[in-house]
Amino acid sequence: MGLGKLWSDCRARKGFYCLIQYCPDLGRMEAANIGVLLFCPERYFLKVLMNENNRRIRRFFGSEGQDWHRLNSLKKGLEERIANEAPGIRRLEDLEQFIARRANLLQITTPRPMKVSDPDLDLQNLYLEMMGEAPRGKAPKTLRQFIDEKLSGADLQHKIQRGIKVSVPVMQKQIEIPFGFQNGRFNLLNPVRFEAKNPEHSFDTACKYAVEGQSLYANPDPRLGCLQLVVIGKFQPKDSASPAIVKRVLDESHAKLFRLAEMPQLIDEIRRTGKDIVDKR
Repeated sequence: MGLGKLWSDCRARKGFYCLIQYCPDLGRMEAANIGVLLFCPERYFLKVLMNENNRRIRRFFGSEGQDWHRLNSLKKGLEERIANEAPGIRRLEDLEQFIARRANLLQITTPRPMKVSDPDLDLQNLYLEMMGEAPRGKAPKTLRQFIDEKLSGADLQHKIQRGIKVSVPVMQKQIEIPFGFQNGRFNLLNPVRFEAKNPEHSFDTACKYAVEGQSLYANPDPRLGCLQLVVIGKFQPKDSASPAIVKRVLDESHAKLFRLAEMPQLIDEIRRTGKDIVDKR
């Protein structure tokens, strides 16, 4: 036995793997593998690798009648839920209970034992073996994509409207806001980067959105009614000056600021106060 293999065997720990499957009809039990899960209790490791494209689903079930946006939201939601609950899943029984609570189009198979030496590498190899392709490197997410995933993962599809076009009278132009929800005023959620090193640049950017926010607040939309601009701001790490400046500017113009770190508070507000959207046209 070579020293490399001996060292690997010495480090090996007992783990468990599951397949993540898309199963559109539980009665027929037909499923397409779309991801893998690896759990190693001794290493406190629980992660998934999900197939980002839907080629396997198209191959198994075709494209007709598929709601790709919903499916992608479910995949991202499952990834985030596992990441959030991982600290509380310490035993095989905990994982089995988590799996038993699954009740939608994505199913997780019964855990099967395997040896785990390098959890991250083993997860990559497991994906390659089960999916027949190497996991693709993920491109950096845009701020809009990041927020979309957070909103989708929170299961707020029935409250969130996307791609909202509104007129800004003071600028005499129409703009498109990526997300919005109704709670008495229609809240227009606009992701904005405030990542300049000089806080004065953040002030200039804030003034631009303050002008928009004031005009939107003062001029109801014929279809959406009264409006309010909500800026979701991304700031440089450890920058405490810019958020305070931006918030002060926006507050004076009837606009609101949520820092990216405050997404949980925004999600909670949408969940508590947001009204279901009946007509998304």
